[in-house]
Amino acid sequence: MAKEAAGTGEVSPGIIVRHTSRKIGELDACEACGCLIEGRISFSEFVDQVGEGYRELLEFMLEHDLHPGRRDEVLFCIECYVPSFRLRALLRRQLDLLYRNGAGVRG
Repeated sequence: MAKEAAGTGEVSPGIIVRHTSRKIGELDACEACGCLIEGRISFSEFVDQVGEGYRELLEFMLEHDLHPGRRDEVLFCIECYVPSFRLRALLRRQLDLLYRNGAGVRG
């Protein structure tokens, strides 16, 4: 975020980008998933691109300051911090879908 604040427009790897005002154009769902995993777009930009289908996962990652590019860490935190079996299952499905859709772009 420090680089974004400095105005360079670059995103540091491992940094969660919560919101930005840049215009990224239209991405398909797979491109948006890949960009989110790589940290090239913010959560809000991702929602603008793909809609609300990942809302619970994104809220969980924001609440626990997790980066979507760290899948194992996100899964570990889901198991540790989510008491509801149904919510854990939903979050795991959304994370799997995020990675499945982003795999073609990242590969």
